[in-house]
Amino acid sequence: MASKITSTRKDFGMFATPQWVVDFMVSLINGRVLSLSKPSILEPACGECQFLLGIKRNIPHLFNNSRLKIGVEINKEAIKHVEGAKIIHGDYLLWNTAERFDLVIGNPPYGIPSLSEHYTIKVGNETKEKYKKIYKTWYGKYNMYGAFIEKSVRLLKERGQLIFIVPATFLILSEFKKLRKFLAANGKTEIIYMGPGIFKPEAEVTTVVLNFVKATSESNRMFLIDYNNGNLKLISRNLKWTGEEILFSSDLTKALDETFSFRLGDVYTIRISPRTPEIRNNPSVIKADSLNNSHEMLPILNSKNLKPGRVIYKPTTGYWIERSKRTLLRKFFNAPHIVVGLGFRNNGGVGAGYDYKAYPWMGDVYHLLRKHTLMNIKFDLSEEEVVSYLNSEIIRRYVKDVFRDITYHFNINQLKILPLPTKDELKKATEFWQDEKLERRFKKVY
Repeated sequence: MASKITSTRKDFGMFATPQWVVDFMVSLINGRVLSLSKPSILEPACGECQFLLGIKRNIPHLFNNSRLKIGVEINKEAIKHVEGAKIIHGDYLLWNTAERFDLVIGNPPYGIPSLSEHYTIKVGNETKEKYKKIYKTWYGKYNMYGAFIEKSVRLLKERGQLIFIVPATFLILSEFKKLRKFLAANGKTEIIYMGPGIFKPEAEVTTVVLNFVKATSESNRMFLIDYNNGNLKLISRNLKWTGEEILFSSDLTKALDETFSFRLGDVYTIRISPRTPEIRNNPSVIKADSLNNSHEMLPILNSKNLKPGRVIYKPTTGYWIERSKRTLLRKFFNAPHIVVGLGFRNNGGVGAGYDYKAYPWMGDVYHLLRKHTLMNIKFDLSEEEVVSYLNSEIIRRYVKDVFRDITYHFNINQLKILPLPTKDELKKATEFWQDEKLERRFKKVY
């Protein structure tokens, strides 16, 4: 029976919230809500009602004085009834109510809704189409928690408060660009970075607490905050936030951003390799473990062929194409250019190489194509120097400080904003970096 419940919880994207996190989130309930004589409280995807019980445990007068305490849960097996609260069995995203709430608090489900074996939350196509029609922030491979945020904001009263613990991916991924704009337009957004360890070993996900107040007068206000053993430290604020990606910073990243003249997207157009289905279904592609030595056939490379600073030209995918037909896959496969791997979580770097032979690629590899409109731009690094820079300790540290461990890989927007120096700027930055390393070593020794 236990295994059945575990499987069911996973199918619904449920992850139990540690009690200390529940208590911390309850402590964020603001003075306005606490001062109300008869507040209304909602816990979406309530399951065992950890947050309603957390309020009852930590702020009993708020629980007892509330006019309305509602929990909504789609997984009937997970429901725990709480005395004094109304628990509704149903799909929160399709639940209709005329009520508006002073406080919405909880841990919404995490996952992409699909019947595919590649995704955890099992949702049929008919239901998914209903979600898409209802939620204006739905975009691309949208994650369920984004729709939960939108629904909850809409159910808030003016000056109402939303407190959710959610993955940090909405800070930077393009799938959430509509959600970020929605939050910016509807009130004040506080984001408290909690880090990657909250839900281990159940889930490997970096989380934030979203503390949002619905208020027209406070729209476009965004605060990024670090959580450290109960202490909160303001990282940055943006009082004119309109939904741009939310990035972290350090003294190093600020110095590079201020010193370097370019961003990667200023100098390069960025494209991604064809995916496996496109390669597999292309009539010009041959599938074979090996072919007789022929100068007319090229192996299609993938991320296994890319190491920091070099490309390994040997068959790894089992897919081949005639040299003359490689541009049928992508036109830019006919010219040497920089290739970049998607993954950076393990080594914290970019992982770039120069494909001087101009081979065809597939899968998780980006291609940097130098723009032809740079005649009047004084960018003087060669392609080989750019590769060296992208694999350097400087950019590895920049990536770690700005993106932390929010995602396992780069997206195009992240690559575009990487700072790019001229030769003179890179020389100065390298000297500064070497001096900083020496200073750190000196402090460590003495």
